[in-house]
Amino acid sequence: MEYIVNRKASVKEVLSDVYEEVNWAYLAKNYFGKTRSWLYHKFSGTNNGAPDDFSDVDRERLRGALVDMADRIRAAADKL
Repeated sequence: MEYIVNRKASVKEVLSDVYEEVNWAYLAKNYFGKTRSWLYHKFSGTNNGAPDDFSDVDRERLRGALVDMADRIRAAADKL
C-alpha cells in the first residue's frame, strides 16, 4: 500500500529554477530588513539544528519582493 504525503513544497524547491540568479542578500536586506544568513536559514529549513521555515506572512512578503523585482527587471528590459 502506498502512502501519499501531502506537504507544502519548501520555498527553495519552488524557487529552484531561479535560485542561482537572485541576489538573496539584497532581497533579505531591502525587503525583509534582515541579514543574508537569516534568509539562508529559512531556505535550509534549519537554524542551529532547530527547524526554521518561512511563516505564511514571510512567504507572502517573499512573493511580493520577487514580483516587484520581476516588474523592475521587465521595465528595464523594455527600455533597451
